[in-house]
Amino acid sequence: MSERDRFLAFAARAVPVAFGARPAPGELAAHWRAATQAIGARLVLACARERLVEFDLQDMSLRTCSLSLPLRRRRAFELHAADLDGPDLPDLPDLLPRLLPALAPAARARIARELADSRWNLALARLAADLRHRTCSEGQAWPAPLDPENLVVDGHPWHPMSKTRLGLRAWENLRHGPDLLAQAAVHAVDVAADHAQLAEPALYADLARALFPAPPPGLVRLPVHPLQLRRLPRLLGPLWGREVRPAGLPPLHARALLSLRTVALVAPALHLKLAVDIHTTSARRQVSPASVHNGPAIAALLAAIQAADPQTRRGLQIQPDLAAAGLHPRHGPGAGQLGVVLRPDPAALAQELHADLTAPADPSGATPTAPGTAPAPEHLSSATYPSEHAPEDLSRATYLLEHVRSRTPQLVVCAALGERRPGGDLLLRELAADYPGDPRARLAAFFADYLDLLVPAALRLLTAHGVALEAHLQNTLLVHAGRPCGFVVRDLGGVRLHRGRLAAAGHAPALAPDSFTLTSDLAEAQGKLLHTLVHAHLAAVIGWVDDAGGPDPDALWPAVRRICQREWDRWATDPALARACADDRAFFFAATCRSKALLRMRIDERVSDYAYTEVANALAEGYSSPAA
Repeated sequence: MSERDRFLAFAARAVPVAFGARPAPGELAAHWRAATQAIGARLVLACARERLVEFDLQDMSLRTCSLSLPLRRRRAFELHAADLDGPDLPDLPDLLPRLLPALAPAARARIARELADSRWNLALARLAADLRHRTCSEGQAWPAPLDPENLVVDGHPWHPMSKTRLGLRAWENLRHGPDLLAQAAVHAVDVAADHAQLAEPALYADLARALFPAPPPGLVRLPVHPLQLRRLPRLLGPLWGREVRPAGLPPLHARALLSLRTVALVAPALHLKLAVDIHTTSARRQVSPASVHNGPAIAALLAAIQAADPQTRRGLQIQPDLAAAGLHPRHGPGAGQLGVVLRPDPAALAQELHADLTAPADPSGATPTAPGTAPAPEHLSSATYPSEHAPEDLSRATYLLEHVRSRTPQLVVCAALGERRPGGDLLLRELAADYPGDPRARLAAFFADYLDLLVPAALRLLTAHGVALEAHLQNTLLVHAGRPCGFVVRDLGGVRLHRGRLAAAGHAPALAPDSFTLTSDLAEAQGKLLHTLVHAHLAAVIGWVDDAGGPDPDALWPAVRRICQREWDRWATDPALARACADDRAFFFAATCRSKALLRMRIDERVSDYAYTEVANALAEGYSSPAA
C-alpha cells in the first residue's frame, strides 16, 4: 500500500472517531496533495537558499534541476513564499533524489523518512483545522483545546521537517499532537535519590508534592509523559524496575503545548517540560542533565539582570525554570531520557506586563518591581495563575474564539499569528482590529507597537549583558488586551550567554561543565538573536502583515532597522557599552548575514553544531528588497 493510501485509510477511520466530524468527499486526498506540495516547496526553497543546488530566480519562479517553482512573493533573507496553486511538483520520493542526487544512500533514506513524516502530520493537522473551523462555525463543541498553542498548523515557518514527529505511531500523534487532540496524562515514577539530579532541591520537592503525594523515603518522584512511560523499560535497561520504577498513581490531566512534550496543568498551574524520546523537527527531545542544572541558574541570572536593569524588562517577561530534576549525569547520554523542568503558568507574567503598561507614570521615576523567579508553592494555584486558557474541561476550551479581543490580558503564542480564523482572516488581522483607520493603517500601528515592545529589551539583554534569548515564534507569547501589552519568552535551554559580556556586566552564572550555552564567540551569541528574533520571528510576522493587507515589507524592514539604531544610539552614550553597541550594530547591519541552514544540518545530523548559509541582510543600510 502506498503512503498516500495508508494516510487515506487511517484518516477515514480515525478522524471521525477522534473529532466527531466526518471529512467531505475528496477532502482527505486534497489535504494529502496540498501537504505534498507544501513540503516539496519547502524542500526546493531550502536547497536553493542553502546553496545545495544551482538555481536562478526569473520573474516569479525559482528554477532548478529542470523544474520550476512558482513564487507568490519574493521575500527578505531568501525566505520566499511559494505559489502552491500552480502545477504539481514531483512526489517527495522522486523530488529528493532529483534535487540531491549525490546524497549517500543512508542519508537519503533518513531525510526521505523525515520528509514523509512531516507531510503525513501536516496533512492531518490541516484536515483537523478545516474540520475545527467548520464545527465551530456551526456552533458545535470541538473535542480538543482551542488555545492559540493548539491552533498552530504549519509549525516552523520554512523548515521542510516542520511537522516531523518520528517515533510516534499514527494514533499516538493523533492523541498527543498539540494541533490534534493535545492530550497528555502526566504519570509519576520514583527514582532512587542517589541516582537523581535536582536543581533547586527544596523548591522541587515542594512543587512535586503539589503534583503527587510525597514518595517513600530515599526516593525522588518525577512526572513523566505518557509516551515516555511506555518507552522507559527499553530506554533505561537495568535501571528500570530497580532504581527507577512506576509510582502507581493516577495520572494528572494536562494538555500538550506547541512543542508536544511541554504540557500545561491547571491545578497547580504549572508547565512541565518533559523528556519524550521522539524526533521533532531537528532533534530528539530529551531533558539533558545540563538542562536540569542550567535552567534555574539561567532563570536566576535573568531575574537579577531584569531587577537591576529596567530597560531589559520593559515589555518583556521571562517564564522562569523554577526547578528541575532528572537522572544523575553519571548515567551518561541515557540520563536525558528521564527529566522534568517546572515552570509557572505565564498568565501571571501577562498580568504584570498589562499592569506595567497601563499604570500611570510615577513622577518619582521609580520603576516597577521586577518579577520574581520562584513563587512559593502555596502561590501556585489557579487563583493566582488564572487558567482561563486551560480550563478544567479541556475538551470544551473556547479561549481563542471568545476572548481574542478581550480587554483583559490574553496570551497568544506568536506562531499562531499567521493562522487563519474560521472567517478566513489571519489571526494577526483580528488582533489589530482595535486600532483606528483602515485595515492597512491598523496593521501598521499594530506592528509598530509589536516592535517597540519586543525588540529593545531583547537587544538590551544581548548588548549590555551578553544574553541572547531564543526568541523565535514558538518560544514567544504575545500579551494582548485589545492591543499588544508585551511579550513572555520561554524555554531557557536554547539561550546563548557570552562570557566576555557577562563578566563585564558583573555576572558569573554557575552552569554545567562544557555547557554549549556559554560561548566565548561573540558572533555565536549575536547570531543566535539575529536568527531567532529577526530571521525566524520578525520575517514571518512581516510576511503575515503583508498577507493580511498591511504595509509592504519595504516599509517594515526599515522600521526594524530604525528601532535597533535608536536603541544602540542611546546606549552608546554610556562608555561601558560603546564598544558593544558598535559591535552589535556592525553585525546586525552587515550587508550579508549568516542564516541557519536547517536542511543541511539534518543531512549532516547536526543539532547544536550549526551550519549556515549566507544571504542578503534586510537590516543593511541601502538594502534593496527582492522584487515582489
